[in-house]
Amino acid sequence: MVSTSKHPNINLMTYSDIVGFSGIPGNYDFKIRKNPRYVDESKCTGCGLCMAKCPIKIPNEFNRGIGERSAIYIPFPQAIPKIALIDKNTCIECKNCQRSCHAEAIDFEQVPEYVDLKVGAVIMATGWDEYSIMRSNEYKYGIYPDVITQLELERMLSPVGPTNGHLYKISNGKTPKTVVMIQCVGSRSLKGNPYCSGVCCNVALKNAQLLKQEYPDMNIAIFYIDIRTWDKGNEEYYRKAREAGIMMIRGKVGDIREDPDTKKLKIHASSTLTGEIITTNADLVVLSTGMVPSQNTAKISEILGLSKDVNGFLTEVHGCLKPQETNNMGIYICGCATGPKNIPYTVSTALAAASKVSTLLSKDIITQELIIAEVDKNLCMGCHRCSKVCNYKAILVNKEGLAEVDSLKCKGCGVCVTSCPARAIDLKYYRDKQIIEEIKGICSTEIEYKVENIELIEYIKSKIEAITPLKILPEIE
Repeated sequence: MVSTSKHPNINLMTYSDIVGFSGIPGNYDFKIRKNPRYVDESKCTGCGLCMAKCPIKIPNEFNRGIGERSAIYIPFPQAIPKIALIDKNTCIECKNCQRSCHAEAIDFEQVPEYVDLKVGAVIMATGWDEYSIMRSNEYKYGIYPDVITQLELERMLSPVGPTNGHLYKISNGKTPKTVVMIQCVGSRSLKGNPYCSGVCCNVALKNAQLLKQEYPDMNIAIFYIDIRTWDKGNEEYYRKAREAGIMMIRGKVGDIREDPDTKKLKIHASSTLTGEIITTNADLVVLSTGMVPSQNTAKISEILGLSKDVNGFLTEVHGCLKPQETNNMGIYICGCATGPKNIPYTVSTALAAASKVSTLLSKDIITQELIIAEVDKNLCMGCHRCSKVCNYKAILVNKEGLAEVDSLKCKGCGVCVTSCPARAIDLKYYRDKQIIEEIKGICSTEIEYKVENIELIEYIKSKIEAITPLKILPEIE
């Protein structure tokens, strides 16, 4: 992040939103709204004195609600740029921050600033959000304070986290002696997300081993459906976790209840290996929640006109052949914008997207395939069928009620041609008239040749019938 902020050719625009988008590949126009920080970026030194003087304290979002932050704050210790901002929703405008700021950087009169950008290509790296377990209250999350998520555990284990890298129970601040982790919370479930989030198993193994290193006597058990350690070296990592004494229980947890006297969490689960009902006590329960598309993914995809799958992730042109390309030439996707990924996979997709962009922008002229759809305006009746079936959003019906083809977006797949009831759409160089004339040329030889090659004629007729539901024209017959 530091290298990015210092690079002379990178303009880093933080705390900003995309509000407008138009243009063609190689010449896109963006409208960016820079939200007001109420802090002058050119003056703020990130000293933190204003945060110490602020009387308002609310739960810290970056630390997943563990610990507090002020109404004026720096999002996290390694934030780039390290500049404070004021949360207007909680600020009471006591002006303590303004009076204490030696750099005179506080400016309550700031307003949104709009910037127009012209770019040649776009990379979508919108990331992911944690599965919202609070909505379903699974495993009493949000009811019992000692039921937390892996992200909350991550923040506590971080040396710069709210507990300086040490683990404590939320309820009483004591170090837990027994920790239970539950996998696939919100993943591989009809109630949540049907897909596997891919990284939860390895995250649980990593955090369990970190706990074992700091607290060797701690009892740790992981309830799982399937342990999926699919990436390089992760199977060995799983074996090391087993050797460290971390208990693996293949089973589904049904219920968690808190003992009113001891405040311990009683867990009821069924073992899928033995068929037995397991009951165990825990001081702390950690839920491995799944990954879902970020809120920005949905917003930006609507602005840029990108397609999404049933789970809300952005869809690529082809998962194997074109995994970074979208329906719009010049717009590429990487990381968890397309689905759950671990860090190595995310890095590789980012490098692939950067390679695609460099390939596009290194040329002065975009090479476009000439075999694209064209519309006969005399036959088009504006039924919108072609625009609905086009996977590349290359056809739109204009104000006059006629279909128009975007030549840069069209890939010449021919889906619109077969869907048009008026036969108003043709593919250039593969027009119906051209094919008819070719067939005429094939069939215009001597009668003896036709008789000898009757199978060829029947084959051609069958192909024509397969292309169009209409009957074969009399002249071809």
